[in-house]
Amino acid sequence: MTALTGFRKFAQWLEERDITQLADVDQGVLTGYAQYLSEKGWTDPHDERQLFNLTRVWAYAPFLLPEDRLAMPPWEDPGATIIDFLEGFRTNAGENKEVVIHPATMSPLLIWAVRLVLDLAPDITSAYRKWHDLKTGLRSAHAPDEWSIICDHLHHLKVTGGSLPGYIGKRGPSRISVNRHFLAVRLGVTTTKVNQVFAKYPDHWQSLPVAEGSPLPVSVNGQIDGVAWTPAIDFSEAQELAGHLMTAAMITIAYLSGMRPEEVLHLERGCSSKEELDDGSVRYRITGLHFKGVTDEDGNLLPRGEVRPEPWTVIEIVDRAVKVLEQLHDERLLFPRALSLHGWEPTQRSIDAEGLMPARFIQRIQSFIAWANQAANRLGRDHEIIPADPHGRLNLRRLRRTVAWFIYRRPGGRIALGLQYGHVAASMAESYGGRTRTDMLDILDFEKTLALADTLAEASDRIAAGEKVSGPAADRYLTAAEEFNTRYQGGFATKGQMKSLRQNPRLQIFEDPESLLTCNLDPYKALCDVDLAANGKPSLRTPNWNRCNPACANISRTDTHAQRARDQIAEIDIDCQDPLAPYPLRRRLEQCRSGKEKIIQEHEAALAPGLAGRDAT
Repeated sequence: MTALTGFRKFAQWLEERDITQLADVDQGVLTGYAQYLSEKGWTDPHDERQLFNLTRVWAYAPFLLPEDRLAMPPWEDPGATIIDFLEGFRTNAGENKEVVIHPATMSPLLIWAVRLVLDLAPDITSAYRKWHDLKTGLRSAHAPDEWSIICDHLHHLKVTGGSLPGYIGKRGPSRISVNRHFLAVRLGVTTTKVNQVFAKYPDHWQSLPVAEGSPLPVSVNGQIDGVAWTPAIDFSEAQELAGHLMTAAMITIAYLSGMRPEEVLHLERGCSSKEELDDGSVRYRITGLHFKGVTDEDGNLLPRGEVRPEPWTVIEIVDRAVKVLEQLHDERLLFPRALSLHGWEPTQRSIDAEGLMPARFIQRIQSFIAWANQAANRLGRDHEIIPADPHGRLNLRRLRRTVAWFIYRRPGGRIALGLQYGHVAASMAESYGGRTRTDMLDILDFEKTLALADTLAEASDRIAAGEKVSGPAADRYLTAAEEFNTRYQGGFATKGQMKSLRQNPRLQIFEDPESLLTCNLDPYKALCDVDLAANGKPSLRTPNWNRCNPACANISRTDTHAQRARDQIAEIDIDCQDPLAPYPLRRRLEQCRSGKEKIIQEHEAALAPGLAGRDAT
């Protein structure tokens, strides 16, 4: 019945296009139908079934009259699959189809998330704890002499020249009013009694000045580049800041661990531990539930998941984020549904049934971005404003794909202090390397393939534009670009072809935007490989840019690299002209300039007639 219904849909689609005979249906028409299914927005399994129904019709071709036979669907070609023709199809490695968060958005977003976790968390936690204590005290306040307490306080303010706490609200300082709620919690009385006193004795308070805000009695020690990030934390913003801190911790954990959103949202207090190995190195492990592919003995999916047999290995910042959440609140789950006095922790039954929905963090991320941008404007840090992502609102699923993109496109990129994306890649490899379902490693391999393809395509474009190539690996650079252009350029790569490209030793071409070279990686010639130098066995699959050695036989350079060196020299010359530049800095700049001049000279010398320069011919 399902096959019949599917074929009926196909027949109706053909009729709308005035196609009335199967003999008139060619592969182009079938490709158009696959595109139609993708655009309708049905589920992926539905679309896959519809196309497979057409495969079944084609399979009966030998038993049908010629005019009733269907042409072979293009997804039955060797090397092709149905999902190749369904745009946006999400396979088991569905994160490969998620849109990468634009680097201009992700970089400042991560800066603010890590900043809250590492630098501002103590201030926010103290403020939230104080806010919580004051609110709790208000709920238990039943002082018998509340009237006299309030009246005595107002009289004291008049005598001492004090002021009433203010509430600025969203309209700014022009709309300041008395924060009666904060006054009540400070005095240990109810807000109702404060309102009654203010209504009955207006002369007691109307002549008193109103302060701009209601700062909590907590110290603010956090700084951004040596400047206090805020003079005080107001009573009205403590809970909101705690929510932003929770969002920052979520982004930090989800992005830098490679965990799925539902796995992060089900983490519990005490999930992170520190392990010291025999060689003196330290590992941070996170124990928690995982859900994908978890079944019972009969093969039925278990919505409640199970404890992951191998804990996730994470970097220290992730461990710090977990500890921050444990200090922020006392709930069992690190990410409770609400940070309020009425906040409730879901029962185990509700967790089993639904879990904490990742979609709830979409709005929280938007609010966090708005707060971070306000802080950036207030502190004069325009370079840290988070622009809107071109592909719309951010969600947690996009983080896994994005970190894989950064690992292979910005391997030397800084996350915080001395931490780089290379360290994140190492921890993820340790987390997922021993698993049958590789999960995150599939995404890393996918991004590595795309990065290789982009680098090879750019190499082909440079050579086609007439650029010359120098360096000991110049021939390998030219050969790799030619092979890529012949086998892959301009075509749609299937999964098998992507795997072949990724594993082809002749196509291992890498380029860091910050470097002035291309690495044509031959693991047995890589001077950046510590293991190769120690025991003669290579261990690298990608270059270690931090240990790049200019004498390495894997280096090649093009005219583009030489031009980048000239541009950097021009910038150095401008900096050296600054009369206020300290001598050590100027000396360092001069050394950098000499190094870049040497790169240009060696490249130009190699292109001289009779020497080692190479071009496309």
